[in-house]
Amino acid sequence: MNNTFKVQVVRRGLITLPKELRDQSHINEGDTLTLIDLGDGVVVMSPRHSRVDGIADKLAKEWQDSGETLESMLTTLREVRAEYDSKKS
Repeated sequence: MNNTFKVQVVRRGLITLPKELRDQSHINEGDTLTLIDLGDGVVVMSPRHSRVDGIADKLAKEWQDSGETLESMLTTLREVRAEYDSKKS
């Protein structure tokens, strides 16, 4: 199984995914792909929808419903770090 593929970008940024990759990943015409920019020119492509945004939204709602805020979480984090640092000394 090959896990490195070379593709050429043509007019308007179009690329053709090699058949072997489409077959391995079960990518079919009309499928939507998720591209994740990792920086430094590295991009990860996933034929599945990223669940990160949905999970983040769910967590944010749960925190909001419980009255938790970013500020309160940061305060707690600072307190725990200070307690940890004092135990190390």
